Amino acid sequence: MERNADVVVIGGGGAGMSAALFASSAGASVTLLEADSKLGGATALSDAVIYAAGTSVQRRLGIADSADAMYFYIMTLNAWQTRPDIIRILSDRSSEAIEWAMQLGVGFDWVAESGVDGVARGHCTNGGGAALCAALAAEMARHDIEVCLGVRAERLLTEGGAVTGVHADGVDYRAKAVVVTTGGFGNSPEMRARHFPTAAQHGSWVYAVHHNAPFILGDGIKLGEAVGAAISGHDTGLLNPSANLVPFVIEAYLPDWIMVVNDYGRRFMPENISYAVSGYLMNQQPNAHAWAVFSESALVAGTEAGRELTPYRSGLLSETWNAGRIRGEAENGRVRKAGSLAELAEITGTDGLGLEATVERYNAACREGTDREWSKQMRPEFVIDGPPYYAIELKASSIGQTSAGLTIDADGRVQDAHGRPIAGLYAAGETLGCVQGRRYAGGGMGIASALVFGRLAGEEAGKFAKGGSAQEV
Repeated sequence: MERNADVVVIGGGGAGMSAALFASSAGASVTLLEADSKLGGATALSDAVIYAAGTSVQRRLGIADSADAMYFYIMTLNAWQTRPDIIRILSDRSSEAIEWAMQLGVGFDWVAESGVDGVARGHCTNGGGAALCAALAAEMARHDIEVCLGVRAERLLTEGGAVTGVHADGVDYRAKAVVVTTGGFGNSPEMRARHFPTAAQHGSWVYAVHHNAPFILGDGIKLGEAVGAAISGHDTGLLNPSANLVPFVIEAYLPDWIMVVNDYGRRFMPENISYAVSGYLMNQQPNAHAWAVFSESALVAGTEAGRELTPYRSGLLSETWNAGRIRGEAENGRVRKAGSLAELAEITGTDGLGLEATVERYNAACREGTDREWSKQMRPEFVIDGPPYYAIELKASSIGQTSAGLTIDADGRVQDAHGRPIAGLYAAGETLGCVQGRRYAGGGMGIASALVFGRLAGEEAGKFAKGGSAQEV
């Protein structure tokens, strides 16, 4: 059986819907294949924070920023060990993605400092990922785009080295161009072991924040590899800290009332630092873990007001960091509880003298309101000042994003191992391995990449399918 379209898009998340819309706007007939029973993918499950610079939203809120500033921040954070051309595109076109989303009816009332350079670039979508995907799906309905749900791509069709379609569920979907936007591989243990060993090392603690999107399994990477696509970004991605007390909980930020130490009993980061860097710092500690340490008084003071963990104003309360949960887990031993710091050090395997010295400095900083070591905003009620004492093991084991995947050029074309474009094949979103670099710049990078490169890949695929885009190197 055979069906035909100018462009076939594989994957119906934020990147896939963006690609389908821009391919259609380029005049191409479009078929979108989605393995799940609904559109949205990982984007729909996210807060839909979008990392962008030089936007009208920032100007309205009095935030001075530019694409150049975003570009140099990302490149500097990665020590220039990432693609300047790709980051240039992301930086320059991020504001266009925000303006386009607003044209579709998406609202942004708040921009958060989601990175570590002090600039607010995390555009928080009103209504989160569900609202963003609803807007994209509504726009899809206004275009003549064929959407096929419950259809999982099995292989790419090729002729003479060019990609000419997709085989799925016994049907050959013939096309002049294919856009791969199947997401990452966070839900695949096999792919994690192969492409993200830093995450895989944490064993049973590992889960992806998009675990409810069942087809985030690395299909696009496998499809590309089978036709000679290059894979880049090995062992890169975003790992969020997890206390592993609640299965699959998505809480990337640690609360401000805990002290975090390594096995030497020493602090190694501000506890309220962005998840853009906290996971990396945690994995660099001995045994790739850490301990959240606090006393009963800090537990009460920190949880009685129902504090939010996130600067994204989601309004959600923590499932992990609440007094009832922690006291209950202390009874079964998952939370360590002790009558003295020396005993706490013994049951956690941390250096006792180091822990006592750190607590002494930490308490002084709380009382003074000044953290001279790590520049965290301190509060006197968070002192660790008496029994019972608690410790919760932490690991950077919650996958926020996998970043190994297909490599593209500046026109969204998938490249082979020699840097040559594979005719007819484009890619975008978390399927890409050439966007993040060694370090995640800040909350919203994933959705920004999905929109920016989804739009790019769709437009270029549509132009190529209609005879307006060259494929030579």
